[in-house]
Amino acid sequence: MFKEIRKISIPLLLEYSISLPASPKIFARLSKLIDNDDVGLDYIASIMKMDPSLISHVLRVANSAYYGGAVKLSDIESAIARIGFNEVHKVLSIVIARDSFYQAMPAYGITATEYADECIAVAVASETIAKRLGYDINTSYIAGLLHAIGKLAINLYLEKVEQTVDLSASEIEGSLYEIEETLLGITSWKAGFELLKHWQFDSEIWQPIRQQNSPIHASQFVERTAILTLSRWLALHLADFDPEAEYPDTIRWALETLNFDATDLVSLFDYIRMEFNDRQNLFSMLI
Repeated sequence: MFKEIRKISIPLLLEYSISLPASPKIFARLSKLIDNDDVGLDYIASIMKMDPSLISHVLRVANSAYYGGAVKLSDIESAIARIGFNEVHKVLSIVIARDSFYQAMPAYGITATEYADECIAVAVASETIAKRLGYDINTSYIAGLLHAIGKLAINLYLEKVEQTVDLSASEIEGSLYEIEETLLGITSWKAGFELLKHWQFDSEIWQPIRQQNSPIHASQFVERTAILTLSRWLALHLADFDPEAEYPDTIRWALETLNFDATDLVSLFDYIRMEFNDRQNLFSMLI
């Protein structure tokens, strides 16, 4: 049995979220700069220096055997040069995941590793689909990485108000989002998009998250919403994909919206698994 829980106040949720890591906002800014040929290494390094934790983690990765770090580097400019511009985005994404999403979530009954793996898997799937379809991969990656940030905000809120709850143990029938709505008065989708909107992320990132509760009825950024919907499903089934199984309505809608051939899903799964394993190897250096 759950004791009565006070419904979540959005203004208070946003106030408490000030203590969440700032690195997702820095990553969103850096992603645009890295793709701009007119932006130099020194400027990118100056942005990264806004977050000391970010610097230390990037240096740790750059000095690892993964990147042949025989000579230890101590400055971020040299680290970027060693990694290479093409790899900077990948390394940053893993560092951000470590800094922001490697956190246990008692409110959802999941460990830090489970939460981080979910965020990285959806981000990699989003990036892969966007690349195949010719969409901007950075926007898709960021939306995938941040798709469950509402859970993080809700978990923090409940800790701040000293309310203990494990939504995964609820006896209420229905989906997680129905349980959230019943007990908390808000879904993690709404908490997530309210937070990202408050942080002034581009609407093409938070609108697809906002529309995940009913993606088929999306009215804005429909293709972006379809990418996120398909990516979440792909990430969920990385270990148990059955090409013969019937697809849910939302997945059939996403495939049709993106003009994506369902017969390509097997090769897509294989590629996403490979990329996800690569990111996990990088991630393991930081934990």
